[in-house]
Amino acid sequence: MQELGLGLLPDSAAYMHQNGFKKSDPFSATMSQQGYLFNAATANLTHKLKLDPEYVTFDLPFQGDLITTDEFCDKNKTREEPTDCKAFRHYRSIDGTCNNLAFPTWGSTFTPLLRVTPSFYSDGVKKFRLANNGEELPSARLVSSKVNLKRNVESPLISVLFTTFGQFLDHDLTFAPLHKRADGKDVPCCPEALNGNDSMRHPECAPIAIPADDPFYAQFNQTCMEFVRSVGDSSCVWGPRQQLNEKTSYLDGSVVYGFKQALSDSLREFKDGLLRIQLTKEGEVLLPPNKNMTLPCNKQERADMGLFCFLAGDDRVNEQPLLSLLHLIWVRHHNQLAKGLKELNPRWDDEKLFQEARRILSAQLQHVTYNEYVSLLFGKKLSSKFNFLPLKGKARTNIYDETVSAAVSSDFATAVLRFGHTLISGNVERMDKAGDVACTEMSSVLMNPFVIYTKGAVTELIRGEVAQNAAKVDPFFTPQVTGKLFRGDMPFGMDLVALNMQRGRDHGLAPYSRVRMACGLPLITKFKQLRRVMDNGVVQSLKRVYKHVDDIDLFIGGMAETPVKGSLVGPTFACILADQFLRLKVGDRYWYETNNPDTQFETAQLKVIRKTTLASIMCSVIPELMEVQLWPFKLVSRKNPMVPCSFFKKMNLKPWRE
Repeated sequence: MQELGLGLLPDSAAYMHQNGFKKSDPFSATMSQQGYLFNAATANLTHKLKLDPEYVTFDLPFQGDLITTDEFCDKNKTREEPTDCKAFRHYRSIDGTCNNLAFPTWGSTFTPLLRVTPSFYSDGVKKFRLANNGEELPSARLVSSKVNLKRNVESPLISVLFTTFGQFLDHDLTFAPLHKRADGKDVPCCPEALNGNDSMRHPECAPIAIPADDPFYAQFNQTCMEFVRSVGDSSCVWGPRQQLNEKTSYLDGSVVYGFKQALSDSLREFKDGLLRIQLTKEGEVLLPPNKNMTLPCNKQERADMGLFCFLAGDDRVNEQPLLSLLHLIWVRHHNQLAKGLKELNPRWDDEKLFQEARRILSAQLQHVTYNEYVSLLFGKKLSSKFNFLPLKGKARTNIYDETVSAAVSSDFATAVLRFGHTLISGNVERMDKAGDVACTEMSSVLMNPFVIYTKGAVTELIRGEVAQNAAKVDPFFTPQVTGKLFRGDMPFGMDLVALNMQRGRDHGLAPYSRVRMACGLPLITKFKQLRRVMDNGVVQSLKRVYKHVDDIDLFIGGMAETPVKGSLVGPTFACILADQFLRLKVGDRYWYETNNPDTQFETAQLKVIRKTTLASIMCSVIPELMEVQLWPFKLVSRKNPMVPCSFFKKMNLKPWRE
């Protein structure tokens, strides 16, 4: 490929996707080499010994003692085990190591995603699962185009900020890197990008076929959508492919602070505990600029004007402006915390101020997530049943369990948390002081955050975001992401729904019916039984595209379910979400409500953290907002009125005085 100069066109959606949104760490490429080697060795062994796929899935991983892996396992290509965790008894590490003192790498960076259900590969190792009749599954794009037939309907309850926060949360918890070429560049997979030479197709390619009569892509003569597989784990064991998570699995604010020491250091001022910011000519405090001109979102004409994409703890910060703004809110908040702590404790050095501000912010992020986001997602009744609601007063929790891993599951990361994609609105709205609204197509602002540099845009975008209805949770998606994703200046882009289903197949996710069964839900063996749990019209669409109910992909099947009463999602997604959000609490030694003497907050400090609301943080760091609803994930209503920012008391940091 390198010799022939094969690659993706710089202005294409696929190039933006692989080099911008899915830009991975160089260490992932190193790990991918060894992961690929062990996958290939397992496949070869399976073929030679004619092993049953179920044996490979369930038994082979426990037969590691049959060989001496040290002969083949390069420790430089695996996650390094920490040698000493003493430095992290009180403060979190940046990379998630030493959270669990008994299993120091659990939930840390560059470790495999967990599985709620066993992997589902047709060969037991890495090949995409097949349909019930042994044929290939229908094209992910075909499924997307046949099921997504209705107009995306607005939610009467939730605001666009709920959607954005879900994305922000996802980026704190998970990132599955893609395979790259040996030179670290993108991998082209479609015939057009390979000049028709199929022998050049990379073994990690899995392009999505677009039907010739596709209702959208046919007009552009598109028959193939680029798709590269996720990096496999390199932990040198036999068995099915496991995918890598570059991020820390803990809800720890790594989306703000980074997941590697070098990245974290690049975000710091190393003075008074502050994070770096940039001050515009108009006096606006924004995220620091990322001046790396190899980034697809950086353009020379803008760079000549001093305008660059943004730098943050997660590379996906520039995906869309509302996400960039959520990053900005938490960075401004960190700096407010650091300044407040310095006023109280003038003798504290930079490191102490940084770590204490980071510790407080991470705790507040956990509190906001469970008190506002998770409680709305599940509804009060289910949230109470699962013990997701924060405790009150002096109460603390003793639920930490070192035998429980907080690691993100592939089911959660690859399908279930992506329920938020159906919430995406077709437009980004800006609202001025008078309440007048200006709209911009969502597809035109993807990887294009430069509107934020406009004077007043921060306030107007936030104001529009909390006032705008998100879409409802259902199997219908805005065309802005089902054909125009990352389109740039082109008339078409990628299909997010098709990518989600293909990623599920890539990760070996069990089909929808098997995940239901694993959750203890009633078994479904026929299409007509689906009418009990989803709209009849959707059932008919599924029946037209899938030949058997066991073929239905988890993402589209779960999206189609009727929501559980009081919650936003159906029972299958609720099951996987509940599992993950519970383990994020139980498996985190630093959980903000813990009674662990090494990591707990003092009682007075904990009371302050429990008073945190996202609205109070927003008002504090964006005073120009002037007013906001009490609970900004919900639309304004009689029970959720607009209140002036003066309504919220300034955070009291006195309990942190030494």
